[in-house]
Amino acid sequence: MIIYIDANTLALTTAGQVPLTDMALVRGDKMPLRIVLTDGPGTPSNSDEVPVLAVKKSLGDDALVLAATGLEHVEDALGAAYVGSLSVNTVQLAEVMGDQSRIDLIGEVVLVAPDGAQRTSRLIRVTVRADLLPGDYAPPDEVLADWSELVADALAAQLPAALKDAGVELEAVTGQSTLSSGDAADTWTIVGGYAMTWGDEILAGHLSDSCRLTSISTVYFFDDPALNQYCLRVWKLVDGDYSLIGTSAYVSNLTSGQTATWVFTPGVPLTRGDVIIIQVCEGTEMTPYALGMHAVLTPSVPGRGLVTEVTNPPAVNGTMAPLMTVVVDYDDGITLGGVELATARQLNSLGRDVRQSSATAEAAARTAGQNAAAASTSASDAATSATAAANSATAATNALAAIPQVDASGNMTLAGGLTAAGAINANGGINIPLAVGAVTDTAAVNRFYTSGLAGAVSALVQPIYLNSSSITVAGSISKSSNGTLAGLTQRFSVGAASADSNAYGSAVIPLTGPNGQFNYSSVCGFSLAVNATAFAKFTFGLARGSRTVRTGLTMDSYSIIPGNNLAVNYGEVIDVTINTPYDTVRKGYEIRVREIFYVTSVGNWQVKTTTVFLPLGTNELMPNGLNRLIYMQSGPPSTTVREEKAALYMELGGGSANTLFKIASLRGFIAFEAGTGVSTLVIDARNEKTYALSADAGTGTRHLYANGLTNPTYHALEAMAVNAIESEETADFEDINIPL
Repeated sequence: MIIYIDANTLALTTAGQVPLTDMALVRGDKMPLRIVLTDGPGTPSNSDEVPVLAVKKSLGDDALVLAATGLEHVEDALGAAYVGSLSVNTVQLAEVMGDQSRIDLIGEVVLVAPDGAQRTSRLIRVTVRADLLPGDYAPPDEVLADWSELVADALAAQLPAALKDAGVELEAVTGQSTLSSGDAADTWTIVGGYAMTWGDEILAGHLSDSCRLTSISTVYFFDDPALNQYCLRVWKLVDGDYSLIGTSAYVSNLTSGQTATWVFTPGVPLTRGDVIIIQVCEGTEMTPYALGMHAVLTPSVPGRGLVTEVTNPPAVNGTMAPLMTVVVDYDDGITLGGVELATARQLNSLGRDVRQSSATAEAAARTAGQNAAAASTSASDAATSATAAANSATAATNALAAIPQVDASGNMTLAGGLTAAGAINANGGINIPLAVGAVTDTAAVNRFYTSGLAGAVSALVQPIYLNSSSITVAGSISKSSNGTLAGLTQRFSVGAASADSNAYGSAVIPLTGPNGQFNYSSVCGFSLAVNATAFAKFTFGLARGSRTVRTGLTMDSYSIIPGNNLAVNYGEVIDVTINTPYDTVRKGYEIRVREIFYVTSVGNWQVKTTTVFLPLGTNELMPNGLNRLIYMQSGPPSTTVREEKAALYMELGGGSANTLFKIASLRGFIAFEAGTGVSTLVIDARNEKTYALSADAGTGTRHLYANGLTNPTYHALEAMAVNAIESEETADFEDINIPL
């Protein structure tokens, strides 16, 4: 397993710059691990930090379940690289996993500086499933280490003496071999890829059935030096199509006549008879590339040499076998007279299969016995059912007779003189005689209880302020001194419409506040005080990730979009548009909410559009009556598939019976380096009037998770709010950028 970590952004990727968000492991495995530090795709890093792979049970748990530490530093074309292994068979894992068939954990790569300072990557969802061999029956390490020798000795002891005398020996094999092709042709040819069947006569040398390809060396010729980075990719024919099974480290700045050695770490597993293609690629884009190469004069036939005649080939070319030297490592195994019988990996797998089959058979026997026992008791159960039913009827009759009777006035007298009056009083209709002067209501107790709950929730809230010194305006809008209190409130004046067009303006308001965190933030929601007398659109960016802010656009355009040319991140952008007149037929206002988000299962940015209708009277004008926008989420969502973990609410003032509405169901964000949760608010306003109008922004609140990643405010709002959502539609994100 190879993990690339960007030392600048701490982004994690695998081969081909694919974002690393999920990892699947099998209990009992021991995986080769290579972590490479880069300064961006294809750029080596000079960082002196040392990586550690840490896996734990949950976000707030400091105890590690799995860890790869003490990795060995090696040289790599893409930067500082560290190699080692990850054992998926620890005592901690066994305790956490118990008898579950699988478990979900949280992983991260930690960069440790020489002075001990640490930086942590984004989270990886780590799924561990149980091995076929239960952890309790794992053989001791010394047995596993000598497995092939033990089997070889046991089999050798059973060979007839005549075979031994004839020189037929059974022995364990391991180690490494170097394979080579034939003599080179006098001239060189252009080769971008070569097809072959692994184990055919092209490569001479000892070759067991199973091995791991670790390096390929070839000699190249150029008219001009090849100054870019190059790598080899190995494709394997599986079910009629070629699948990528290995990518080498990069080789840079090749010169004519140079021997290039392409290294595969930890090695590409191959078995005799595999149909493969070796492909030359250029740059981090993995562009197929043709190089001048010494070739071996062998016939080109479909399936060997002539890639264009291979079924469903990748985009490569080639007509002759390249002159090459190949180094392979062998799986520990057993040979008889030089012929491979089995590898340790195959024997271990066979042992697990046998043990699993035995366990399955035992379970089936137990089930059969249980079924027989159940059948034998069915008759007696049926016989007692009738008796039980009769007894139940008698008990029900007696219970009804024991219930005190209520008279025509609704009064009831219980044994001992306790009465229940038909007129309901503060004690629920039950009058209990008390000493003179005793308190008979529970109001004081309720007040203490509710005050404590309110205090607990308020302890999870921090303020959000307007960064007044950094506010910018554009178009027909200006910062107004009227109604302004630095950092707390800001009023914007929206200019009057001209004779032939409306007036438009934008205000960009950075937000700040206390956001105590290290690598993780527990932010789970926020509220912002906003209001306008003009038609308006409110846009805000959520959580981590760069964003591009734009002004001077139409109301339907996006004022904030994901930055860095739509680079992948797991923050969001949300805008709320209130720009329609009062609907005199339906009696209310239509509102639009748009959410821009990214999930890895889709592989591109998407936008969810929600249409909302607020049933309000003509005295509850919008957006005049808007007091606050509130965003809350119930917990961290998945980054792999979309989960509805959050909601957007609107709080109104005025004479409406309902003032709290739910206006969108959202994905939510991961609280990783999320700061205040909301970083920027953009107000776009349109004035149709011949006189100036206004838009206001005020302080907000930042809400934090309680223990167990719970958000009590979310659940309270969900219980109270009126759901005003009418329709929802999700589509691929297409930028709308229309200047005024």
